[in-house]
Amino acid sequence: MVTELLPRTMPSPAEILDRAVALRTDADLLDGYARRLLTTARALTGTAAPESSRRALERQAAACRVAARRLRTAADALLAHRRTTAGKRGSPPAGAGRYEPWAVPGEDRGARG
Repeated sequence: MVTELLPRTMPSPAEILDRAVALRTDADLLDGYARRLLTTARALTGTAAPESSRRALERQAAACRVAARRLRTAADALLAHRRTTAGKRGSPPAGAGRYEPWAVPGEDRGARG
C-alpha cells in the first residue's frame, strides 16, 4: 500500500483564532463540570454515601481543573503563535485589504509622503 503525503499547509490566522476560542470554550465547560462535581461531593458529606464516593468526585473535579488549565495554556500558545506569524508565509501582511486611496500599485508608499 502506498500512502501519498499531502503538502503541509499552515492554518490561516482566522483558523488559529477559531481553534483558540474553541479551546477556551472547552476549558470553561470543564471548569463548570468541576464546580458541579464539587457541589455533588459536598452534598454527599454527612449522608449514608461512602466516603470514597466523595473523594472520587473531588479527584474528578481536580482532573477537570487541570485539563481546563492545560487547554487555556494551549489556547495562549496558539494566540502567541498567531501574533508571531502574522504577515509571514500563508498569512496576509498586516494591513492587507485596507483601503488606501493614495496607494498606487507598484509604487513605494514612502515616496508619496
